[in-house]
Amino acid sequence: MLSIATVLATFVAGLGSFLAPCTVPLLPAYLACVSGVSAAELSNPDRHSFRLRLLAGSLLYVAGFTVVFVLLGLSAGGIARVANGAVSGRVVEIIGGVAVILFGMAIIGVVRVGLLERTQGFQLPERLRRRGVLGAFLVGIVFGLGWTPCVGPYLAAALTLAALSSHAVTGALLLVVYSLGLGLPFIAVALLWASLPELPRRLNRFVRPLTLAGGVITVVLGVLLATGAYTHLTSYLAQLSTPT
Repeated sequence: MLSIATVLATFVAGLGSFLAPCTVPLLPAYLACVSGVSAAELSNPDRHSFRLRLLAGSLLYVAGFTVVFVLLGLSAGGIARVANGAVSGRVVEIIGGVAVILFGMAIIGVVRVGLLERTQGFQLPERLRRRGVLGAFLVGIVFGLGWTPCVGPYLAAALTLAALSSHAVTGALLLVVYSLGLGLPFIAVALLWASLPELPRRLNRFVRPLTLAGGVITVVLGVLLATGAYTHLTSYLAQLSTPT
């Protein structure tokens, strides 16, 4: 059963992925790619006519990477369910907590996790990239398969939570939540971009402090998991949300 704390933590991981230092500066490029609308075109007095293309492109883009992340969540939850048959659930929780602590430290920059900082060299054909909205879904799939720099630790933390659920369907639902945390801000920026072309640049000033905050929150989550306090917290929140 999904707990409020787990859903919230997974959503925050998705939000952290959106605010990652290597994601925000690339927003204009992503928006232009999925909508076929460039920042230069938005200076046109008729820029409001681009909103529908921006919305459609961003929705398809988010749908594309959501499909990939949900499949990863299914796999993480399913594999953990099998592993729980051979290993104590508490041992899995401790291992997962330590892993999440490392992911949080990687977000802050204290440690380096090379595997999570790499991106796969997936490239869409130039002909497809020029199609804007028509190719947005595939662009989202490529994003999900290749990740982006700085997103890896957040996604890994979300997948760890999915694995700790020990259920394939629950893991998939958690990755839907993660995708919402990453996708909803993207859609909001896409809608605002038609009126505020400078918005991505303005967001840059908040990236570093929010990244540090996200890293600290991730480390705290890992400590709670490793010590067993997370289980007590979710039980307490469940009692609060249960009618008496």
